[in-house]
Parts: sequence; structure tokens; C-alpha cells
Amino acid sequence: MAFLVPVFSAIGSAVGSVFGGTAVAGTAAAGATAASGFSLGTVLTVGSTLLGAVGAIQQGQAAKQAAEYNAQVQEAQAKVAQDQGAAKATEISMRTRQRLAASRAAGLESGLELDGSVGDVLDTVQKQGALDQLTALYDSNLRAQGLRQSAEAERAKGSNAVAASYIGAGSSLLTGFSKLYQV
Repeated sequence: MAFLVPVFSAIGSAVGSVFGGTAVAGTAAAGATAASGFSLGTVLTVGSTLLGAVGAIQQGQAAKQAAEYNAQVQEAQAKVAQDQGAAKATEISMRTRQRLAASRAAGLESGLELDGSVGDVLDTVQKQGALDQLTALYDSNLRAQGLRQSAEAERAKGSNAVAASYIGAGSSLLTGFSKLYQV
């Protein structure tokens, strides 16, 4: 049974890193007492309990890291969506100016004056271009807003996973120690 002392010391180190060192002494003591008379079943139950608790906490931490990564990806996508919307709005603005310039040139070349119905047509072209430009910006802002909200939801999901992991670790500890009581 003396061979279990290093095993439980290693387990204690792992648990200590998760719980800030408080479980190290307890696990090392469990390993030492295993050599001094506790049954193998008791020692294995303690080890299994501690490994289950550590595993639950590490699972929660991994889920939080994955959620944070997903949130960062979604925030980057939100930035890209806004940049694309701004580029599209700029393109629409340039096309509108080109249409206006071409329409003015064609009207003047035909000998028409730029007031009256020709002016109304030019005004309509300008207003439609401005509307298209604002629509492109609005659409990209909506996409970006949705992505940012998804990023926040991912972060909340990560925080919830950590909280659930602590509850799972506590449950594992209580279950394991209740088995010890029955042994």
C-alpha cells in the first residue's frame, strides 16, 4: 500500500492547483494514512472523489475558454460586418455621384436646362442614392449588433459553465464522502 502515497501526493498537487493549495495537505495525508491502515476501498473512494471534483472544475474552465474564443470570433465578425457596410455605403455614394454627373452632362448636351422636370429627376436620383447608402449602413449595423449580442451570450454561457462545474465538483465531493461514510 505504500506505493499509493506518491499517487495521492500527485493527486493532491492537481487538486491543490485548482483549490489554491488547501487540498494538497488533505490528499497527502490521505495517502500517508493509506499506508498506515485505511482499506484500499477507502483510499480509492477518496482518490476517485477528488479526481471527479477536479475533472468537473477543469471541464468548466475549458468550456469557459471555448466560449471566450467563440465570443472573440463573433466580435471580429461584427467588426468585419461594419467595415463591409461602410465600404458598400462608400461605393453607393460614388455610383450615385457618377449617375448624377452623367445625367447632368447628358441633359446639358441635349440642350436641356437643369431645372424643372430634369432637376426633379436629378433630385430623385440623389435621394435614392442617399437612401441606399443609409440602408447599407443600417443593415451592417444590425448584423454587427446581432454578432455582439451572440458574443455576450457566449461569455454568459462560459460563466455558467464555470458555476456549474463548481456545483458538479461539490456534488462529486459530497457523493464520494457519503460513500466513505457507508464504508
